Amino acid sequence: MKLSIAEKVHLVEKGDFEPSEHWYPRVLNSNIHPLVAYFLNLTHEQLVERYSRLSPKANKDALFEILRYQPKYFRWSGTDLMHVTNQEGNRAITVIETNSCPSGQKSMPLLDLNKEQGGYERLIAQTFKPMVDKHDAVGSLAVIYDKNPMENIGYAATIADVFDENVYLAEYKENSESVKFEDNQLYIFGGDEEGWIPIRAAFRYVTQQPWNRIPQKSKTLLVNPIEACLAGGRNKEVASQAYEDFNAKFAERGIQIFTPKTYSNVPIGDLEHLFHELGGSMVIKAPDSNAGQGVMTIVNEAELKFHLAELRAQPATHFLVQQLIHANYVQGTNPESSWYHVGSLPDKKGRTYAFDIRLMMHATEEGIRPLAAYSRKSRHPLNEPIPEGMSSWEVYGTNLSVKEEDGWSYEDQRLNLFDIRNFGQLGLGVDELIRSFVQSVMAVYAIDQHAQKMFD
Repeated sequence: MKLSIAEKVHLVEKGDFEPSEHWYPRVLNSNIHPLVAYFLNLTHEQLVERYSRLSPKANKDALFEILRYQPKYFRWSGTDLMHVTNQEGNRAITVIETNSCPSGQKSMPLLDLNKEQGGYERLIAQTFKPMVDKHDAVGSLAVIYDKNPMENIGYAATIADVFDENVYLAEYKENSESVKFEDNQLYIFGGDEEGWIPIRAAFRYVTQQPWNRIPQKSKTLLVNPIEACLAGGRNKEVASQAYEDFNAKFAERGIQIFTPKTYSNVPIGDLEHLFHELGGSMVIKAPDSNAGQGVMTIVNEAELKFHLAELRAQPATHFLVQQLIHANYVQGTNPESSWYHVGSLPDKKGRTYAFDIRLMMHATEEGIRPLAAYSRKSRHPLNEPIPEGMSSWEVYGTNLSVKEEDGWSYEDQRLNLFDIRNFGQLGLGVDELIRSFVQSVMAVYAIDQHAQKMFD
């Protein structure tokens, strides 16, 4: 950690960036897979031309409109997707959720070995700095965060280098005594001598119910502002509505956001009926949960009973329910609408695992561009029976975050890098990456448009 100047506040100076502090050790010694590097360098023209070959009904002008879009609120995002298929062998990429303030830099090999700050610098130089340069305000620069110090210290050090000025790095959890908003202006306590320092712009990685302490219409420039979270970047219920609006708008132009079948605002009393309607399995999500918390996979009556008891003891009364993407095709279901995991390539023991694709993107002057990518796999194989007493989450859950009493930890042994050694294990090609990116940009477009409807 850098120079401590107050409780949970540090001063980060130019030249403080140390690569070993901002990537997982195994990432530092990895080389990006050539196919992934090729994908990251594709132009919008190449992406549109290829996507329209993969999806002939897609209107090219609509695709350009999406890719060149300039979000007002949702400038930096991360989408979780899954590679699925059905009994007919029709493979697809499905959007699971979209996140504002996403992690990912510490898991991404360098695109250019000569640029040691990698995606940190691309995000700050191409997204954050142009916004700050246009923002007419006085004050200092800051990074505020509530988890993931590995990346956030990296962002602060990168900002110090790009702007050639000191940056305040402040942990901002509920009841923080060193960070505050006053009249919608962000202030950080710089110690007894400096007092409360006004902040003109801040890079924000506050993910745990950020609306509890970050105001709408902030006078301090925030990337991302809270409006992006409220419009779907941190609320799955609202995001689902944004996706529906997008699909209705673009239906005639041949593009849509593909998600598992979704039921919004389901009261707790209807969950059991919906479980049976969906064929004896489902996924229940608390609308504003993140990092894998508040998500329950249910594949039998015992799990249903267990989770219903848990939910009745909590204050939430309505939930988002989605069709479960199964381990294998389920007999008796519709072969076109019943999706299951393609899974990773079998290992030497024949085991294949569910995995997701995390794709981080950012808004640049030319439009939305991919920034980082990695995958996470489940703990238990798809093609082995679930041992008695084991939760189905072990088969279907891919998130690495683990909430502990003293903070967060990460099961990075389940991290699958997009490097020369690991990427091939996923069975993905350039076409799957292109589909993933276009689906992700559609989701960002949808949420940003929804934010404008809500807050403008």
